[in-house]
Amino acid sequence: MYPMVVQQQQQGGHREAMLSLRAHALITGGIFAALIILAVTGNILQDQGLIADGAAMRIAAQIVFFGLCVALIFSAIPLMVKLVLGFQVNVGNADRAVVRSLVARERTIVFTIWALIALGLAVAIPAAIRDGAFDIGEATPVPASSRR
Repeated sequence: MYPMVVQQQQQGGHREAMLSLRAHALITGGIFAALIILAVTGNILQDQGLIADGAAMRIAAQIVFFGLCVALIFSAIPLMVKLVLGFQVNVGNADRAVVRSLVARERTIVFTIWALIALGLAVAIPAAIRDGAFDIGEATPVPASSRR
């Protein structure tokens, strides 16, 4: 916890608690590890013939991995905010008004960025579905001549 936050709490200031930097790092790292482990495990199981290569399995994998990627993005936001603000406090900028203000509004910053991402997803996901991002048809490679 940042020194000024501890001081504020000792003086009786009310403050909503956020998870620690370590907790956010573990959450983000755990989701990242789950992505890697699931990908490797899925490839091994498919190579051994234990999982059939079908449209239903492909759409299920796309949904699971898309969900994990979204979770990774959302979990990285508080981690980055805490890292940046913690760095500013540790280098001696805790007494500056801007840094003090940002540290005091850490939760608001995180929730605002989360809201912007959620709004972007609310627009992008339906458009992606409409454009066939999650179609169960066979994937067709893009010819090299049409790549830019």
